[in-house]
Amino acid sequence: MELRLETPSTLQQYEQWSAVLERVSADVFEVDEIAHFVESDSESAWLLALLGDEPVGSGVGRPSSIHDSLYAMVRVLPEHRRQGTGNRIYEALSGHARHLGRTSLWGRIREDDLESRRFVRNRGFREAGREYEVVLHTSEADLTGDSPPGIELVSLAERPDLAEAVHAVDNEVSGDVPRPEGVDVDPTPFDRWYTQYLDGPGAVPAALIVALAEGEVVGYTGLRRRGSASRTAENMLTAVRIPWRRRGIATALKREQIARARAAGIDQISTTNDESNAGMRGVNARLGYEPAPVQIVVTGPLAPT
Repeated sequence: MELRLETPSTLQQYEQWSAVLERVSADVFEVDEIAHFVESDSESAWLLALLGDEPVGSGVGRPSSIHDSLYAMVRVLPEHRRQGTGNRIYEALSGHARHLGRTSLWGRIREDDLESRRFVRNRGFREAGREYEVVLHTSEADLTGDSPPGIELVSLAERPDLAEAVHAVDNEVSGDVPRPEGVDVDPTPFDRWYTQYLDGPGAVPAALIVALAEGEVVGYTGLRRRGSASRTAENMLTAVRIPWRRRGIATALKREQIARARAAGIDQISTTNDESNAGMRGVNARLGYEPAPVQIVVTGPLAPT
């Protein structure tokens, strides 16, 4: 039976893509969020690998802020590995990267996934760094504490007029976030940033918290849940402008976000930090986040043409 790669376009295919993601990466996304990603992000490649009508793998290739590199993930169900499916997806994602003018790929692999680590190593990928994922049960979080003097915390649901100022802080700070050595970042365009944080079923503007000092945006933290009714979410970038750091603003932002997430029915929040980001890892630990499996960041070449 011939393997074919398709862009998912039906409810059944979105369910299949989600099921592959859950089995291979233990990530659970609701179907409405998967459908939103595929239907709204025309710059990205979304691939479902099928043998007949049976799903055997998936792939995603998305533009990111990493200069000249496409974020790419190849996932193949364990019982269908070593049959060429992973390589077909890798070749397709490499073609998409060339189409976008990207010259390399990067992605993440769980430290304990030895087979996937061997797959990328055999194709010239190298370890660029490690990210430490942590998970918080919102009901167990310690939310005691006050905001730093002179800092007002509001949500973007309450102040949608702040969106462009928050995006400006994102671009100002993102290049300063600790990440693997040699990785350069490009500014994220406003429309892509808006889609990531504020559009679609997973958007939670009530939990995108902004820190204001005399009306000026000095920091923010964003959140996205994994579907409109999902009880799990990801804390995305937490950014504080350099002159305002070491005042407890990041902790206050995250604490307020956890409270808003809990009120929105979110039970669990995950987040990831580079191994060198000791400051933010300390903030997360004090709030009650607990370690999850380590992710290895890998970077490597496009498949040969």
